[in-house]
Amino acid sequence: MAQELYWFYDVLAAGIALICLYCGAKRGLARSVALIALMIAALILSWLLATVGAPIIYEKAVRPAILNGLNSASEKTDPLSVVSSALTNGNYGVEMTDPEIEGVISSSSGIEALTKIAGEIKNNGSGRELSEIENGVESSVTEGMLTALVGDHVSPGTLTEILGKVTNAEQSLKNAVGVFLDGDRAKTAETAEELLIAPVVKMLLRGAIWVVSMGVLTVIAKLIANAFESLNKVPIIGPVNVVAGAAFGLLEAAVIIFVCAQAVRLLSVLTDGSLMFINAPTVEKSYVFKYFYGFDISSLFALIK
Repeated sequence: MAQELYWFYDVLAAGIALICLYCGAKRGLARSVALIALMIAALILSWLLATVGAPIIYEKAVRPAILNGLNSASEKTDPLSVVSSALTNGNYGVEMTDPEIEGVISSSSGIEALTKIAGEIKNNGSGRELSEIENGVESSVTEGMLTALVGDHVSPGTLTEILGKVTNAEQSLKNAVGVFLDGDRAKTAETAEELLIAPVVKMLLRGAIWVVSMGVLTVIAKLIANAFESLNKVPIIGPVNVVAGAAFGLLEAAVIIFVCAQAVRLLSVLTDGSLMFINAPTVEKSYVFKYFYGFDISSLFALIK
């Protein structure tokens, strides 16, 4: 029964084609091409503005405030207490006193201290595997450090997740923890800002600048492109421009229908064809839509080669 709804896809394709045909004729070829060229230019310019502007805004307006906050938080944070809390919360079955922990930290360099502490816990009778202890201690100390430095503004989990999208979060966190354990409060703040905060904030700034600049440039591009619409009223040139615009509109329609067809294909695969009429057998019964559904875009590249 569901396969009898194949006509929906052809109606969809026809609707898209008619709308694009009308809009293309109304705009005319000159305006359509001008708008596309201007939008491409807007995309490139927005990307350049975001890429160049984000670091400048960050350095001039954002970084001083972040450093000030990190310095303040770092001054209030004791690495010994963070490590001690991490070991207590880890329930490794072995206790280490603060003097013992401090002795290991002071005799080690950076993150190496946590490896030695994990070894001490294992040697003193913990029933867990050494690798599990090492991972647990490092993870708990990292979370404790992040909570102390930025916990009032963002959760450690959220910061780590976002950081992982823009840089090597694991290595950045290891380096930051290493500096933190060395006990230099000012350097801890600087390292946290450079490795953990700056990449995230710059990414957010780039996104914000791109959205704003793209919005403004899109409005400007449309205003400029609208000037070409007057060509439709010019004798001889006008009718040609309208017909060519309609043809260009049909080309746009083909692209849109193809995207819709691939979306249907993807949804069909993800749902294993279980949705009512979003499946290959139904689409294959359509008269026009099926050609867009089965079209392999890689064949175009093969022709070009």
